[in-house]
Amino acid sequence: MSRFRIIKEYLNLSKTEKAGIWLLLTILLAVIVLSVFLRPGSPAQKQDFSAYEKQILAWEKSVNSSESSYQHYENDLDNPQQSIARSKITPFEFNPNELDAQGWKKLGLTDKQVKSIMNYRQKGGEFRIKADVEKMYSISAEEYNILKPYILLPETATKSTSYSSEKKQKEAVHVELNSADSTQLKTVNGIGPTFARRIIAYRSKLHGFYRVEQLKEVKGIDEEKYQQIAPYVFVNPYQVRKININTVSFDELKQHPYFGYNIALSLINYRKQHGAYAALADIKKSALITEEVYQKISPYLTIQ
Repeated sequence: MSRFRIIKEYLNLSKTEKAGIWLLLTILLAVIVLSVFLRPGSPAQKQDFSAYEKQILAWEKSVNSSESSYQHYENDLDNPQQSIARSKITPFEFNPNELDAQGWKKLGLTDKQVKSIMNYRQKGGEFRIKADVEKMYSISAEEYNILKPYILLPETATKSTSYSSEKKQKEAVHVELNSADSTQLKTVNGIGPTFARRIIAYRSKLHGFYRVEQLKEVKGIDEEKYQQIAPYVFVNPYQVRKININTVSFDELKQHPYFGYNIALSLINYRKQHGAYAALADIKKSALITEEVYQKISPYLTIQ
């Protein structure tokens, strides 16, 4: 008879029957004790029954442990998905806002699940309470139930300011994109630490924004995210750092996102062949500078 079968039979007994079993064990222990104590010729000395007590306690602990294991066993039979999740997940304490991809994999999640979570965070998503993890479609309810006790987040929002009031506070700001630092950018609804860093990095490569629409060129800012941010930012085009097309080197010009290797080479070669540009519009004489390209790059150029 298997261990679980014995436990199941024990659990099915009535309270009276269970009490009878414990009474029988107590009597058995008493008989053993008396047989040792009253054995003929035994010296009258204090007997040490600690070994017997330890055996009884060990048996009781084994029963309790088996009851718990059997309960898991029965639950898993009722919910096979829970059994699969239990065999897959290896939980440990973690903060979902800080755990990297390797950490999520260590928990037992698949590459597809990890990619979904990291994409959510890269787009500015944040986990504020434990239940936010459950909202991730890539994590099943069974997996969340196993992970929940280990998530280092509160059960409910504990800040005096609710998320909605925090959002309203952010929406009240109006930030200039070319002069704002990371802290100022993060006051805009929809811009978290990741997007603030990306905006500043791209701004540096561009030499500044001359239109708010250029935010769409920042990695991760799709149309939906742009519509969320745009009403609360503006640009001062006079903050754009101009490039002198008559003195700039090929290596420097090709680093700009709007020029690259081919356009930079075309402009520099034309300058070498025909001399300095007398007017900015003269760059259109270069074979690669269409009207569309001219409108895109001219805000970053000067001839003096």
